Amino acid sequence: MIKFKNKKDVKLFCSLHPILIMIYADLFWYAKERHNIDLVVTETVSTSAIDKLLKRVSKSHTQCRAIDIRTRDIDAFVLEDIISYINNKPRYKKHHYLSSSGKKRLAYFHVGTAEHIHLAIHSKYSL
Repeated sequence: MIKFKNKKDVKLFCSLHPILIMIYADLFWYAKERHNIDLVVTETVSTSAIDKLLKRVSKSHTQCRAIDIRTRDIDAFVLEDIISYINNKPRYKKHHYLSSSGKKRLAYFHVGTAEHIHLAIHSKYSL
């Protein structure tokens, strides 16, 4: 079962782009089967005001194409493995977004207000 940090995200999860939900489900089951861990969603859809407050440079959360995943309880090796798994899966290459640093990817470890995995898809999937 998918776990959420906030009750609001339980309802907002279904507002996300279906491709993102599919990719997250794959990542969730990989983490569960390979490492016996449950991933916890900490952020789904946000508003422009929240993005401004958090100093986000991307509109991916307001466009329903990104989620954040808690990492505080995940070992560094496991974290690297699950990020590598989802970024290198051939069937998802067409969904990669171009980061501000010029990298094409789906997920990365982000150190911001709280460390987390940022999982997002290309802006052409904006809702």
